[in-house]
Amino acid sequence: MFRRVAEIVNLLKLDIDFLSSGNCVDYSPVNGENIASFPLGDEATVERTIARSVEAFREWREVPPTGRSELIRLFADELRANKDDIVDLIMIETGKIRSAALKEVERSISLCESVASIPQRLSGVSAPTESHKLVISQSWLPLGPVAVVTSFNFPLRVWALHALVALACGNSVIWRPSRKATLTAFAVTSLLRRAKARCSANCPEYLAQILICDHPELMQLAKNPKVPLVCATGAPAMARKIQGLVGERLGRSILATGGNNAALVAPSADIDLAVNHIVRSTIADCGQRGTSLQRLFCHSSVYDKIVPRLKDEFRRVYVNSPFERQSMIGPLIDKVAYDTMRLSLEQATVDGGVVSGGNRLDVGNYRDAYYVQPALVEMPKQTGIVKTELLAPVLYVMRYDDFDQAMEEINAFPQTLVSCAFTNDLKEAGAFSSLDGAHTNVATVNAGTVGYDLAAMFGTDRNAVGSGTASEPWRPFMQAKSCLVNFNC
Repeated sequence: MFRRVAEIVNLLKLDIDFLSSGNCVDYSPVNGENIASFPLGDEATVERTIARSVEAFREWREVPPTGRSELIRLFADELRANKDDIVDLIMIETGKIRSAALKEVERSISLCESVASIPQRLSGVSAPTESHKLVISQSWLPLGPVAVVTSFNFPLRVWALHALVALACGNSVIWRPSRKATLTAFAVTSLLRRAKARCSANCPEYLAQILICDHPELMQLAKNPKVPLVCATGAPAMARKIQGLVGERLGRSILATGGNNAALVAPSADIDLAVNHIVRSTIADCGQRGTSLQRLFCHSSVYDKIVPRLKDEFRRVYVNSPFERQSMIGPLIDKVAYDTMRLSLEQATVDGGVVSGGNRLDVGNYRDAYYVQPALVEMPKQTGIVKTELLAPVLYVMRYDDFDQAMEEINAFPQTLVSCAFTNDLKEAGAFSSLDGAHTNVATVNAGTVGYDLAAMFGTDRNAVGSGTASEPWRPFMQAKSCLVNFNC
């Protein structure tokens, strides 16, 4: 595996000395081996990165829309040409199975094609006035350096979602990737650098930079008024700190945080359909997506039908190395994730839950890799541990008898991104989707929670600020300028 990493590093002409010269180690969850070690940036590095980004922004904002679109299309070409290498790197760094990693890269390429048309759509408006000889018009201007903070579970797609829109709008970008997926960040930036070299427009050297830093330096980035917009994906605690620091200086933030998604199985549900979607939603990326399913509320009339089938399906899940073609899920990202899962299951047992599965598996004699069987936990009620977000393949199952009470339980976790209901009752489907139903960014009926990551990210957490819309995702990345001209002189 280390040999494959070396091949990709050489092919993409990454700085080998930098990636092997620091004390911050990047491990592969596939086998627990060290695949890179790089230096962390300090306060001076943060300030230097911001200063370079400001200078790059002053040049890039002058580039016409056609030049920005050209760069994004060329980057899509680079991604397409090097798709297999980026897929392998994502698999090695995050433990995703091949189909999931491939889908992330392909959707990022599709995103490039959509974003490339944004610069031509950035037109302003003019408004009629009651006054004679008075003209009011509106135009849109880029903000400046945009910081993009990403997590390990989507090492490419989250950056592409925010950074490409920022570049299309005329902003520069500072990327602070997860320390668990740094090589992917360097590889993607290398492809963008290749696209810049082929682009006919003036592309500044420091248009898109990577900042590898620890938590204090990240907070320093969030405090800096020269960074008008911070886009962050991660844990609610981190998002709250960033939002507070950015808000103190009246800056902007786009936050995609939370998860702990929920499903409801009603008496009229199609059991086969429900079981299929529930299993896929629970085990996707080993339960480490922000859209993975964690809570399930079953009506008492179908509880004894669906729970045994779910246990059986969980036992059949084939857990192995992501490079094993038949593997359905790969490993957890690291030991911390495994310990958190184990402690959560222990607490659930203390709270009266009955655990099925969840044991650690030996795969390839990798002592430092953490492969686990999906776990199903039958809970007497929704306790504190159930309402705590957990990035692991764990499904808490609870009975319900009253639909309105089930809605209250689903909404008990305010950062829920996606919820779903399995029902063939039109009234229940309407109530679930209504104002009094599920208070989530995405609500699906007879469909699971995975596969809607883009919608969840565009909408962001409803408790966050600066959310965009799928139709006009560029608005948070720009500022409106209203111009008034009085020519009655």
